[in-house]
Amino acid sequence: MTTPEIRQIEPEEKPVQLEGMYLNHNLQELAKKLGRPVVIANYITDLNDVIAVKDVRGAPEKLKNPSDWRLFQELTAQADVIITGTSYMSEFAGKGESGQNVLTQFDKGGTFEGLGDWRDQNSLKRNPDLVVVSRSLNFSIPKTISESGRKIFIFTIDSMQDSEKAKELKKAGATVIGSGKEGVDGTVMVNRLGQEGYKVIKLTTGPRVLKILMDAKVLDRLYITRVNRTITDDLANAVTVLKDKRVDGLLNEGFRRIKRYRQDKVTTNDGYTTSQEFLVYEKA
Repeated sequence: MTTPEIRQIEPEEKPVQLEGMYLNHNLQELAKKLGRPVVIANYITDLNDVIAVKDVRGAPEKLKNPSDWRLFQELTAQADVIITGTSYMSEFAGKGESGQNVLTQFDKGGTFEGLGDWRDQNSLKRNPDLVVVSRSLNFSIPKTISESGRKIFIFTIDSMQDSEKAKELKKAGATVIGSGKEGVDGTVMVNRLGQEGYKVIKLTTGPRVLKILMDAKVLDRLYITRVNRTITDDLANAVTVLKDKRVDGLLNEGFRRIKRYRQDKVTTNDGYTTSQEFLVYEKA
């Protein structure tokens, strides 16, 4: 079966196939070469780097599309551990696999079972281990996750490490780690995950945690799918990838763009046909 063709624009122009496009970035090999963990994040945005409207969970249907979701999963498939937040854990506990699944999609019978097979073939566990970043610890771990054999780490503020909520989460099999007085310290978190032997760490939650990684200067790559449309004219009510700055501004802050792809005639989940670009920024 053929997959949609995409044009690579940078660093050289050539056609590439959607399936395997991000797998070919070989993030596990990159981490081995560097001798340290590689930390990555990816988002889908409109032309103004907007990912959502405030108080509305998740990217709108105007942006979502099967091509982006496939590439999201290809990046996740290369991760030893993924970072999420409490809101997604609560959503998964309520909706399970009927929502946007980033926890069990690689299982046999899962939507991306083939990527789970790829992980097996590349000496990775069927599903990545899990990190939750939370100040309040006001969530529970779904039984399907706590009984899956995956390691679960919860990074929180120092004062919550030995709280009653922390004790409940520890009973569910999680390791609770205090890593900052006022908020989670990204350096502490990534260093601890490196000590645990993880090579590729992937963020799968929103820009609040991305800011933690950016402030700590531990983010190595940012993958952006930029859809050729806008989702709101009220930018004051918009959620953007980087607060108060454009993604392309990273080019003046120690990042470089190492890959640029273009896909035409992509249909978003609301039935609109447009184009989109896939952009990869790397810390120089």
